[in-house]
Amino acid sequence: MSASDITFNHQNYHQKVSSLWDLTLDRLNTLLIRFVLFHAVFVAICLLELACFLSFLHNLSHPTVLAFTLALFFMTVFSFLVLRLYVFAKRPDVVADLVDDYLLRCKEMLRYQEGIPEHHIALANAAHKLAHYLHEKEYTYYTPPFFLKNLSATFEKFSCFCHWKDFFQIKELLLQAAVDEHIKVVKCEPTNLEVHAALANAYVTLSALYADPRKYQGYDGERWLPPQRLGSSMQEKFRLTAQKAIEEFKILKDYAPHDPWVHMQLAYSYHDLHMPAEEITEYEALLHLKPDDPDTLFKLGVLYFQQGLNAKGLHIFERLKHSHFKKAESLIKFYGSAS
Repeated sequence: MSASDITFNHQNYHQKVSSLWDLTLDRLNTLLIRFVLFHAVFVAICLLELACFLSFLHNLSHPTVLAFTLALFFMTVFSFLVLRLYVFAKRPDVVADLVDDYLLRCKEMLRYQEGIPEHHIALANAAHKLAHYLHEKEYTYYTPPFFLKNLSATFEKFSCFCHWKDFFQIKELLLQAAVDEHIKVVKCEPTNLEVHAALANAYVTLSALYADPRKYQGYDGERWLPPQRLGSSMQEKFRLTAQKAIEEFKILKDYAPHDPWVHMQLAYSYHDLHMPAEEITEYEALLHLKPDDPDTLFKLGVLYFQQGLNAKGLHIFERLKHSHFKKAESLIKFYGSAS
């Protein structure tokens, strides 16, 4: 059965899928509230037992009661720690089930069938859109009352500290599901360049989840980031995913060596991977295709200066000086910037 044999109302489908976003977020909120209540109940019990112990401490004539109260407190703490380990061990499975349920509902709406490119693409888009919808939601889970607005940053930090792993996991699973669906499309149409471009972009989106947010333009430097978000494991995931994106762009480059967009995407990927030599190669190829493009000239000139290739950088400066004087002035500031 070909893709043309299976048709569906795209607009109606996307409207139905968007209605699932709030439903999924509500289910996630319910899950997180349970975790919060679990901690709150145990903290309240411990505080109550500690208050009882302190009240009996003034009356040493009942040592048995005092000992029993203290033993009860330690038993409660021990029970909390054991149950907490169990709850945290089950937590990723519960979040994964949430994602599976969302994708299953999308498949039911779509009447999903394996091997139909249109269905794979629609499911990938549904996964990507929910991941985008959940962007930075972990910072907004707790909000202060209006008379404590000056504590907004503290509430944001606490909210992220408590729940960033849950939101990160659900976004990771959704974006990985989108990648998997695009891979299925590639298997259906192995030589379709648009299909490979879509897969490459899916890898780029996934790699952005692992990337250091501080390196992106417009990042709020005062926003708190969890230390694990910047750890070595996250950097390795970013590198591996970005490398897969590069491999897809290389396929496009082999099939469409004269397409400027392909060279630009490769240059961006090499920049993210801190591979300046390869990035220069792509900008040089792009400049060959678009000789008078000021943006390409500027970026290439900056790279030349940063890598100590000052002669080439000055040559770019001269070209910009005659065509785009303001960019030339900005470019020469990078002279001598090589480390």
